[in-house]
Amino acid sequence: MTNPLIEKYNEIHNPKPPEPPKPVEKSKPRKLAKCYDREDLKVSFQQVADKIQQGKAQVANMSMERDMMSGAKITFEIYVDD
Repeated sequence: MTNPLIEKYNEIHNPKPPEPPKPVEKSKPRKLAKCYDREDLKVSFQQVADKIQQGKAQVANMSMERDMMSGAKITFEIYVDD
């Protein structure tokens, strides 16, 4: 058995140093490759949409260009977290 007064004295006069914070590892998101083949583009788009729904990817940037001849071009920049 130990004396509670001695424990309190040691607690006040000999405090334990605080534990150093643990380093947090953040992985850098990576960009997906560009794809121009229409069939591959459909598959890639569906894969990216699924990852966004699951929370494994996020939209970082979106840009839209309108052209009278070709219509609209929408570009998304997606980051995938591994």
